[in-house]
Amino acid sequence: MECDEEKYFIKINVEQGSITIPLSDDNPNAVKSAFNRLLQRVRIGEFTIKLDKVGEDLFSMVANEYITQLNREIQEVHRQMQEYGLVK
Repeated sequence: MECDEEKYFIKINVEQGSITIPLSDDNPNAVKSAFNRLLQRVRIGEFTIKLDKVGEDLFSMVANEYITQLNREIQEVHRQMQEYGLVK
C-alpha cells in the first residue's frame, strides 16, 4: 500500500509493470483498468499478491483484507480460465 498526497492505493508489481488500485479515491475507471490488467496477468499464470508491510492504521488493515479477497478471486478466476482453455 502506498500514499500520495493523502490518497491511498494498492500498487501491485507484475512483470508487465505496476497495477494501481485506489483505496481512498472514488475512481471506478481506475479500478476497472486495474482489474483488466490483473485478468491479463492471470492468463499467464496464477499468482499471489502480498503486502510489503501491514501497518496498524485503517488503510493498511483495509488493504490487507482487500488483498486477501483479491487473492481468493485470482485463484478462482484462474481455475475457471483453465476450465475454458483461456490460459496461455
